[in-house]
Amino acid sequence: MSVTRWPAVVAAVVIMTAGTSCGAYDGPGKHAAVHTPMTTRPPTDRLSAQDRAWLAQAHQGNVAEIEAGQLAQDKSGSAQVQNEGATLLKDHTQLDQQVVTTAERLGVSLPTTPTADQAAQQQQLGALTGSEFDNQFVSSMITAHEQAIAATQNEAAHGSDPAVVALAKQSAPVMQQHLTMLKQQQH
Repeated sequence: MSVTRWPAVVAAVVIMTAGTSCGAYDGPGKHAAVHTPMTTRPPTDRLSAQDRAWLAQAHQGNVAEIEAGQLAQDKSGSAQVQNEGATLLKDHTQLDQQVVTTAERLGVSLPTTPTADQAAQQQQLGALTGSEFDNQFVSSMITAHEQAIAATQNEAAHGSDPAVVALAKQSAPVMQQHLTMLKQQQH
């Protein structure tokens, strides 16, 4: 090996060693998996207060309805109300995963607890059983869905961030189906 090739050989060894020690190189033709965290946008001023408020409200509403759905499965004596509870639990879990993912991507912190009204409603429902539970559950879920639909339609019409608006538009029909289902139970 000539003396003029040594710098190139040393450079190649240094590069391969550095790549291997960082986990970026596992040998010829192989590359180690590089784990990168989910990309999030830092909080921006362009995200309106309305968008932030809707994400928080949607998250809290989803959490409350997930809890109510679980209560319906545990406390109701009616197979229909138990099934409605299961539907709310499943659908609002899926919706909330989308809300949380969108909020994280946009750098929005979400509340960790339901609102005081939602917590009081859950406590009241938790104290009831049988037909008393069923009547209160259906009534409170109708009210909650009517409020959520109004807020979601407002976000869909007037929100500023395309991802948040799209999520609101996607969520509205699911909540409308729930409202229809609950109103049928009321009669």
